[in-house]
Amino acid sequence: MSEPTPSRLIVTGGRGRLASLVAEHFRAPANQVTLYSREGGAGFLPLDGLTAPGALDEATALLHLAWSTLPATSQQQPGTEEQNDLPLLKQLLEAIASSPKSKRLHLIFFSSGGTVYGNAPGRANLEADPCLPIGSYGRAKRMAEELIATYAGYHGLACTILRISNPYGYPVPKNRAQGLIPHALRCAVENQPLTLWGDGSARKDFLHYTDFLTALELVVARRLTGTYNLSAGESHSVREVISLVEKHTGRRVPLNPQPGLDWDVQDSRLDNARLSAATGWKPLISLDEGIRRAAAGYASHG
Repeated sequence: MSEPTPSRLIVTGGRGRLASLVAEHFRAPANQVTLYSREGGAGFLPLDGLTAPGALDEATALLHLAWSTLPATSQQQPGTEEQNDLPLLKQLLEAIASSPKSKRLHLIFFSSGGTVYGNAPGRANLEADPCLPIGSYGRAKRMAEELIATYAGYHGLACTILRISNPYGYPVPKNRAQGLIPHALRCAVENQPLTLWGDGSARKDFLHYTDFLTALELVVARRLTGTYNLSAGESHSVREVISLVEKHTGRRVPLNPQPGLDWDVQDSRLDNARLSAATGWKPLISLDEGIRRAAAGYASHG
């Protein structure tokens, strides 16, 4: 029996922790994974190299995680995505469209589940629901989605938009303004105050990174196209998260209450039935179990 043809996967945003997890997951004898970052070096290729003629021709899929802002930094630096991320995305789409049809790769874009929809309409958001983002980050991600849809429709490109909830279960830098669960764990263990924006009633969908990777593997393997919510399918309040962190660390989380942020979604609920129907995937890790694992990992690695 002949060996399977190796797949070549390109992952952008390579210096990000989530991108590194994706690369680690997909690397195997049958897969070649190349990481790209805005600046090359140290095992990363520069992003601008992706738009060179023929650079994408031999790749199977492009997993586009590169993005220059977080929800908080996007509010602080309005227009950043229009200057950096959207022009790059357009260049990538042009490069894919100019490739021979037989060599066109599968583009997978990592959007934002909570921020592109805005607050849920009294139920979990479906992919067909109107997108009503209330922050600049969500608006920029939505503009990216529309750009992809335009190119996919006009040029017949194979594109997937994944509206991801809040992945967790892996470490994030202390100074990164995102990631409630790892920051709450750190604050509990180090007895440091956790900044609490609002009264803790805001509800979010939290997806364990192993469930995220399992879903992504199916999307890549099946060359699935279209727009899908990639989520746990259930939401929990910030207070519930803090309570679970306290349960599994055996320590209190000191709080530093601050006024709520007007751009922060207060009720994020994402229906994942469309992705489940297309792939058979279902998330397996409950929030309680996921936080238990994360707390155990934090304790063992400091």
